[in-house]
Amino acid sequence: MNTKVMIAAALAVLVAGCAKVDTSEINKSVENLIQYIPDHAKPQQSAQPYYTPEYWNLLTQAWQIPMPDGEIGDGEFLCYFIEGNGGCSINEGKHQVAVIETIVTSDTSAVETFDYVHPDGTKERHTINLVKSAEKWIINDYDSTKQKMKQYIDNNFITPDLAFMEVKGRVKSVIYTNKRKAYFDEQGNITKYCTEFSSTHNFNDASFDEVEDNGDVEVQLTRDNKGYITNTYDGPGGGEFFEYDTTAIRLTLRGGGDGGCWSATKFGFDDEGYPTVSTVESDLGEKTETPPSRITYDKTDSHGNWLKRDHEERTIEYYE
Repeated sequence: MNTKVMIAAALAVLVAGCAKVDTSEINKSVENLIQYIPDHAKPQQSAQPYYTPEYWNLLTQAWQIPMPDGEIGDGEFLCYFIEGNGGCSINEGKHQVAVIETIVTSDTSAVETFDYVHPDGTKERHTINLVKSAEKWIINDYDSTKQKMKQYIDNNFITPDLAFMEVKGRVKSVIYTNKRKAYFDEQGNITKYCTEFSSTHNFNDASFDEVEDNGDVEVQLTRDNKGYITNTYDGPGGGEFFEYDTTAIRLTLRGGGDGGCWSATKFGFDDEGYPTVSTVESDLGEKTETPPSRITYDKTDSHGNWLKRDHEERTIEYYE
């Protein structure tokens, strides 16, 4: 069978397989589904059943990311300008849709292009990707935002544990040249952590896999009521303490010492938005701080995380 015949046969099978899909059912589903698209806001929890798990997870993660001003998740690609989730409904809650084109790609998938008609008659063109699950059509992508969200999360996703290691994005591991290292799950939670002196870590004596030995002691991690790691202790290396800006979810201070004598590195930003660093020291209650200076990163990666800074150097691995 030549190539043209094979292609024609494949198309015939596709058309035959999709012929039984009722496009009017898809059109009605879209008209119903757009009320669950957010209007400049995080989707309401009640909307979850109308999204595929993958797309819902992306929306959830994207809305956890603080913007530069400290507000949570207002990336432009999240602002759909669709009057849903309690927005300006029309015709007693019915959202008016003018279908432009419905493409059935399989028995369980379709793409529809439509105009959303506002109460004043203005229209906005949108595309919605649907899949059929448990006998109902649900949202799998909207205006090609799935890929945009993946890229946004790859470069900006942040959690308290990621902030502890001064990284953002879908980080899998961070390993310093001094053998300090951390491993993360895909939700940004630390699963393994050790210092240059410790072999592994524990959370309230819970069991975790061993990592490459750096010593024969465990490092103890202490968290506050918001989940931030505030203290570590590993015996030979002593203790360290950490402070955070919990609005922006970023590390602001890392220090160590004991009793009345300790020193810390303080991180911030100057008036022009450049990252700064200063040194804070306390000797028997007398605290001194050097003036903040701009941080020079000798090397960064494509996600914006630093790889070399002053005398520190590290490697970062990401989830695909």
